[in-house]
Parts: sequence; C-alpha cells; structure tokens
Amino acid sequence: MSGVKKSEKVALHTNRVYQALSHLENGELKRLSKYLQSPYFNQSKSLNKLFELLLRYVEDQKEGFDRYEVWRKMFAGEPYDDTNFRKYCSDLLKLVENFMAHETLERDETRQRIHTLEFVVKDKVEPLYNSVLRQARLHADADSYRNLYYFYNAYLIERQYYAMSDFDVRLDVRPNIEEISYNLDIFYWIEKLKIQIAVLSQKKTRSHVYSVNFMEEIIAFLQKFPMDSIPELSLYYYSFLTLYDEENPSHYYKLRSLLDEYGNDMPQKEAVELYDLALHYCTGKLNQGDRVFLQEYFDVFDEAMLRKIFIINGELASWRFNNAIGVALRLGKMDWAEKFITTYKENLPAQTRENTSSFSLSRVYLYQKRYKDVLRILQNVDYEDIGYNLISKAVLIITYYELDEADALDSFLESFRVFLNRHKNIPAQRRKSYLNLIKYVRRLTRLLPNDQAGITRLREEIIRDKASTVNHEWLLEKLAELDG
Repeated sequence: MSGVKKSEKVALHTNRVYQALSHLENGELKRLSKYLQSPYFNQSKSLNKLFELLLRYVEDQKEGFDRYEVWRKMFAGEPYDDTNFRKYCSDLLKLVENFMAHETLERDETRQRIHTLEFVVKDKVEPLYNSVLRQARLHADADSYRNLYYFYNAYLIERQYYAMSDFDVRLDVRPNIEEISYNLDIFYWIEKLKIQIAVLSQKKTRSHVYSVNFMEEIIAFLQKFPMDSIPELSLYYYSFLTLYDEENPSHYYKLRSLLDEYGNDMPQKEAVELYDLALHYCTGKLNQGDRVFLQEYFDVFDEAMLRKIFIINGELASWRFNNAIGVALRLGKMDWAEKFITTYKENLPAQTRENTSSFSLSRVYLYQKRYKDVLRILQNVDYEDIGYNLISKAVLIITYYELDEADALDSFLESFRVFLNRHKNIPAQRRKSYLNLIKYVRRLTRLLPNDQAGITRLREEIIRDKASTVNHEWLLEKLAELDG
C-alpha cells in the first residue's frame, strides 16, 4: 500500500465528494444509489463500488475515510495509485452533482414541462407541439398565487411558443411579442425590487455600498402601473417603500393588508421574508418610541404563527419564541404568553428547548407576580447564552426586591456587577445598561419613603438615563410607590 505498514494508524482522509455525501439525507442517499446503478447515468462499476465504500464511512458518521482501505477493496492486489484514486473521486463527484440537478428538476414539474417543450421545439417534434405546450401552460397556471417564478416560467413558455409558431417568417398572424415582454418585465421588476430591498436591509447593519442600476427608472414607472392587478409585484413594491420611506407608515399598512390577503398562499420562504420585513419595521418604530407598533408587532407575529409560517421543518427559532413572549408581556397578554409556551415548546430546537422554555416561563411568572416560582426556575440556573443570562439576572434582581429579600438582593447585585466586569465579550453599551440597573436599584433600596428630595433626584436621573438603563420603567414604578 505505497509504503504504509499494517501496524501504522492511517489518518482519515476527506475530500469534496465525501463531504457532499455527508450532507445528503438518508432518502437522498438511497435515491443517489439507484441513480448510480442506472446505466443511463453511469456505466462504471468502479464508481459504484467507490460510492458504496464511502457510504459506509458516512453511515458510521466518520469525519473521513481510509483511502488505502477503499482502494484495496476496489482493486485487490493493485498498489495504491493516488492520481487514479483522485480521478475516480472527481468522476464520482460529477455524478453526484448531476444527481443534485436531477433531484432539483424532479421537484419542479412545471420546469420539467418547459424542458420538454424546449426539446420538442428544438428537435421539431411537431406531433407533440400542442399537447406539450398545453401541459406546460396548465402546470404554470396551477398555483393561485403567482410568484416571481411563475412570470419567469411564463416568459420561457411564450419564448418557446414564438419559436414553435415560426412568427419570424409568418406574416398572417400576430406574434406573441407583448406576452413575452410582459412576463419578462414582471419577473425583472420583482427581482430588482427584491435586490433593492436587500440593499436597504444591508445598510441598516453593514457599511457596504451598492450600486443597483435603473432603480429610479423602475420606481418611477411602477408609480403609474396598475399595481393591484399583480399581488406579487404589489407585495415587493410596498415592501421596498416600507424600507425606503420609513417615515410614511401608509406603505407598511398597505404591505400589512396584502400579507393579510395573500400570506396564506405564497411559498413559505417568501412569506417568512415578507413577514420578517414587516416585523423589523415595527421594531424600528418601537425603538423610536412609537408604542402603537407594539400591538402591530404582536398582531403580525400572531397571524404568522396561526398560518404556521415561522414553523420551518417542524422548528420554531428560539429567538422568535423569546421575542414573541417579550412583546406579549409588554402588552399585558400574560395568558397568551403562557399558552404560547405550552403550545410551541415542542417546536423549539431540541438542544435549547428546556432552557428557552424555562427562561420564557420565568418572565411570564415575573409579570404575574409569582415571584417564588421565578426563584424556583432561575435561582440555580446559569444560561450559556449571554443574552438569556443577562436578562435572567435582571429578572432575579426584580424578584429579590419584590420579595423584600434585602440581604439576598445586596449579595446578588455585587455578584452581578463582578460578572459584568469580568465578561469582556459583553458589548460596552449593553454592560452599561445593566450596571445602571444595579446602581439605581442600590440607591432605590436606600431611599426612605419620606425622602421627597431623594426620590425626585433619582427619578430625574433614571429618566435622563432611560435609554441606557435596563428595566427603567420598573424602576420608575417602584419610585412612584415610594412617593405614595
């Protein structure tokens, strides 16, 4: 084996074909096996053998494979040839990539029909012209909601119909040029709007600069276009305006009404993107102090959940779960929040399910003033996620205060201060907001009910620092209680 002794431990080898196989699901691997066994796609028994041997390592969840052992089982008695082995792996990778293309096409019957139409037009299989064209159009029109790909497919079909009908040489009929142009235009406008939406979204979080051609001309044209006749175009047009002209909430409300009407019909990936855009707009308005959008956020999220839009492959992201609980509690919807936790706990990712659900339940109990239940959940838990950890510690501060556990509160404030200063990975602004909470809670505990000057001074400072103080509303509420 090219100088490798049997007693030596051979390091596992990996390459692109092995990595690709490791990413495929069991059902896909089974279909790939059948694909490779078909002589139409593959006539090499050696490549079949190579696939079977690599598959054993994949099924055992190995990080790589022993190439010398694989070679020995493929070609017993022949010395290992690295150049030839790499060639076999490269050829197998090409077949795997072809299989991926085949799988993609198998999932899209409309595109299959269009490819069939392209074949019969190119090869002039005239007996099939009408039936294949009819089938392509039927499949393209099957969905009630016409998204970006409907218009692209319709454009391709009309192009083939043009070629099929020899409109270039026939003078007796009117060619379908307008139909070709119309479908191409709608596809192009929607795609350009999606790109520009991505640009505007990127500007909020990154400093990259993008130049997208013809956007001014497209928007100027669309302002005069009968937008309501094409829901997909309307959705992205008003999504763009929602981001572009943020100070005008009418664009958001138009987008919201379109989501109400069509959110159930569109593909899930598209629905997630558009609902998230609406939620991000609400968050931006909330950050500006517009509390009207707290209810808006809740309504948009609740509608999306009723439609199962955010349940992707059976899972609901932990951050979505937490955001929903936070908004519901700020609106006083404690029963909704508790029911939400019970209903969707099993949809949380398995690795974070218990932490996320217990953390959320502790927040509900805090709003319900069930302080002993809060302590039961949080007192001996240190969450790995720094966000959970910080919020849970803030919840414990409130809980100790409300239970009048003065010694426990004082001790916890100090341990939390040390924690904040020790963990350098906490962003400076975030650290400051929690340090301010600690500072103001300490001062709050030392105030006497009749110290009017001290109460007034502390209230003024909290109001001044409210943008950089966690739970400032609760602090002001406790001051109001002291003020009597």
